[in-house]
Order: sequence, then structure tokens, then C-alpha cells
Amino acid sequence: MPRLLSAATAAGRPAPRVVALVAGVVTDDVETAREAAAQQTAFYDRIPSYQKVIELSGASRAADLVEIGDEKAIAAAVRRYFDAGATEVVFTQTNLAGPQGRERTWRLLGELAGKEKA
Repeated sequence: MPRLLSAATAAGRPAPRVVALVAGVVTDDVETAREAAAQQTAFYDRIPSYQKVIELSGASRAADLVEIGDEKAIAAAVRRYFDAGATEVVFTQTNLAGPQGRERTWRLLGELAGKEKA
């Protein structure tokens, strides 16, 4: 059980809402999407508060935190966020691999959301 949830339960409080905002896209062309992610997220690397988050995540730059891969890889990434305590996972920057990647990402996330509700 994640620490935040444990602390709320121990204090007799309702479980908090934890929303993970995740940059990512479903694509087979990981290299091209990774290059786009590096360009689109480079400014985060210069902001001190983001530098700390990047460092705490074990990454060396913001682009390393972007989830990029096929449906199986992205579904596994979503599961990791839920396993870490997120109550919602919201994907951003789904345009990294063009319209087809965005469409694949939305389709997968819709399927996963349907399974969570079932």
C-alpha cells in the first residue's frame, strides 16, 4: 500500500485523490517520438523545481520520463502509476508521434479505462 494511502487510512481520513499527469504516446517509431519528446520537454530541464523531480525520478532529463512504446509498453506504464498510488492517470503530449500515434494512444487509454470500471 503506497505511503500516502497508508497515512490517510491510519489517520481515519478518506483516501486522497492522486492524479498522475504523464507525457506519453503509443507508437512503433520510438526513436522519432523520443526525439520529439526531447525537443518538446527540453525547457523543463532548466526549471529548478522540475530538475528536482527529474532527479528524484532517477532520470537525467525530462524526456527520459516520457512514456513511449507500443500498446503493451504503455499499458504497463499506466499500471505502474496505479500501483504507485495514483487514483487517476492522465496522458499529455499524445501528439509526439503524429495523428496516428495520438489516435492509438486514445484508443488504448479508452480500453484501459473501460477495464478499470468493469
